[in-house]
Amino acid sequence: MSRARELAIGDAIAALAAAGPPPADGPADTLPVEIYTDPARHADELAVMRLRPVALAASSELGEPGAFVTARAAGVPVIATRLADGTVAAMVNSCRHRGATVEPRECGSTRIFSCQFHGWSYELDGSLRSVAEPSTFSTVPIDGGLRELAVEERHGIVWVTVGVPAGNALAVADWMGPELDELVEGLGLADMVAFTSTEFALDCNWKMLTDGFLETYHLKYLHRNSIAPYFPSNLMVARSYEGTETHVGGALPKNRLLQQFAELPRDQWRILDHLTMALVLVPGTVLQWQAGHVELFSIRPHPTDPGRCTCRLTLLVPADRLDEDELWKRNWERVCATIPGEDFRAAEDVQANIDAGAVTELRLGGTERAIAAHLASLDRLLGQTS
Repeated sequence: MSRARELAIGDAIAALAAAGPPPADGPADTLPVEIYTDPARHADELAVMRLRPVALAASSELGEPGAFVTARAAGVPVIATRLADGTVAAMVNSCRHRGATVEPRECGSTRIFSCQFHGWSYELDGSLRSVAEPSTFSTVPIDGGLRELAVEERHGIVWVTVGVPAGNALAVADWMGPELDELVEGLGLADMVAFTSTEFALDCNWKMLTDGFLETYHLKYLHRNSIAPYFPSNLMVARSYEGTETHVGGALPKNRLLQQFAELPRDQWRILDHLTMALVLVPGTVLQWQAGHVELFSIRPHPTDPGRCTCRLTLLVPADRLDEDELWKRNWERVCATIPGEDFRAAEDVQANIDAGAVTELRLGGTERAIAAHLASLDRLLGQTS
């Protein structure tokens, strides 16, 4: 990241820290709980997601030819694999015979994909390799491989778009917009590799998870016994980034950064060393910078149930520091204990109360307006597809 951009982030945080969290400038907003429960809205959100890039995995997880990962992207089962020429292919993980899952494993390495139902096999690029017992199947030769999906590698991440033909997808740079694309590039994601990853199955709407990254009002309460002592209370610089969509980000300083502001001249500030920054990309991807590494949250709504989702969490670390095993293990334990262990559990708790009929509307205060901005961006997309 350029020094000018880093200092600009620091200036915004220093100004907010000096002034303190601004007082509310009006009544609290209200949110109808149907935003998190309505099946029709959920279906529309999935339709929107299918037209936009979804973070499937880190590029490094597909390191060698034949390496693959599988996942659901906007409800669609996907295989992504590294080809012999170094590019990545993505296709629907459903056999063209009778729709069975072709590759049941989450990841691995293979020479071909073979459906376990009837033995049809496919090349790494998804083209049909063979039909089992072809003479008994059809008098006409069978053609047509797995359905190809649009895929792009950018910023060290494999992005797939499942709802448009392979050549017609939004470019990731256009989707992000020039400012956000430059910011992500400056964080060095292209030079990071996956240290580890895991997936969480959650009983809550997918937006309950993004909400947690867009306010720090909860910090000293929900995280009182974990990370709260390292951060000032309710102090986050939130802003929007315009691309094809409006994405929302928040920068949260650690106490050490505020100490630097007080003790060091501006040209000695080390902003990124003492900063958490969450970038919530519309819809369903969160990139969170944490002082030298990035946590990638790929949030995946359930195909039919608005009250369920999964989240694949990947720890991305600098490739030239991958061998700092103990450091990254500590960071991984910390993030899993804090975000899945506390934020995600709180999201499930709220969803359970909504589903029980105990709650009919939610409230957003002045320092939670970034949540409203994220929902407004999503609503604009829903309006374009309605």
